[in-house]
Amino acid sequence: MFPAQVEEVEASWLTQSLRSGGVLAADSQVTEFDIEPIGMGIGIMGLLYRLSLRYDSDRAGPATVVLKLASTDPQARHVARAFRFYEKEVGFYRDFAPLTPIPTTACYAADHNLETDDFVLLLEDVGYAAVHSQVDGCPPGAALLTVRNLARHHAAFADSVLFDDPAFAWVPFGSDSPTPEGVVQGMADSWGPFQESFPELVTDELAAIMERFATSARSLLTVKEGRPITLVHGDYRLDNLFFSADGRVTAIDWQVCTKGPFAYDLAYFMTQSLTIDDRRAHEAALIDAYLDELRACGVDHDRDMLTDDYRATTMFCLCYPIQAGRIELVNDRARALIVDMFNRAMTAISDHNATEFLLV
Repeated sequence: MFPAQVEEVEASWLTQSLRSGGVLAADSQVTEFDIEPIGMGIGIMGLLYRLSLRYDSDRAGPATVVLKLASTDPQARHVARAFRFYEKEVGFYRDFAPLTPIPTTACYAADHNLETDDFVLLLEDVGYAAVHSQVDGCPPGAALLTVRNLARHHAAFADSVLFDDPAFAWVPFGSDSPTPEGVVQGMADSWGPFQESFPELVTDELAAIMERFATSARSLLTVKEGRPITLVHGDYRLDNLFFSADGRVTAIDWQVCTKGPFAYDLAYFMTQSLTIDDRRAHEAALIDAYLDELRACGVDHDRDMLTDDYRATTMFCLCYPIQAGRIELVNDRARALIVDMFNRAMTAISDHNATEFLLV
């Protein structure tokens, strides 16, 4: 049994988890802990807490850890079960985190109940690392570290034999149901609220795209014949990236990971987390750096194929600011982020003539 609610967390469970995670000696134990909610209004699909730990000996284990649990909101729980968010994130930390060459938060406990969809993750606290505001955009130097980091991860799972292993059957393709259907429904539900909240962003061009997006969603997510696949993070953006002083880039929040084309994470990051000016100025060099890193890791990805998939993903990524537009705009930053995401997405679509990928 594992704690499904924060009130169920006990010092004995923390002790056992940290021992199993190799960060607490067998003769040491957690004696007390304090709980602080974190990420309020951000991790809407899950509940996040920072636990400050005290032990029976000085510096026996980590001073703080992060606890992630299922949402208590019925609607969020319904969405999470439908898209298997909790199952996938636990699966990632259990099966893939030990294999990826890029930094991930150390995981001390990962459990999921298929029947109830309750889950728990006990993770390393990376709050010491630097973060960059998605509103401000990723600095070019940090973006270079980020795409090289991403390439190393993608190379490690290039057409991996693990994808044919029944034990890894929990990893879907992005085009598998119910993801395309969910995106279509989400866009339909969001379009009205988006127009009401952001009338200044609604143009004839956008309306024309929206008319064709629903019929194109599955096609935009489908891996084209002959393309290599990898383990896609699916939400590779600044809010989920932590930058250490030694140059490491740690990615968190793997609940939407899928099998998919290499370009998905790359295009998602570049068109959502860089300012328009920085993307335009550095896009070609960053894509070159990504391909160079892939080759250094033994993967020679065809540039034309990558560019084609990059453009298709650029078109798909419009769904993120549109769907975000229906959430409650709790402050000016939330509104600014949605406007920036939208303008960045629309500009990238124009720059890459990505509407070519919309079906008639």
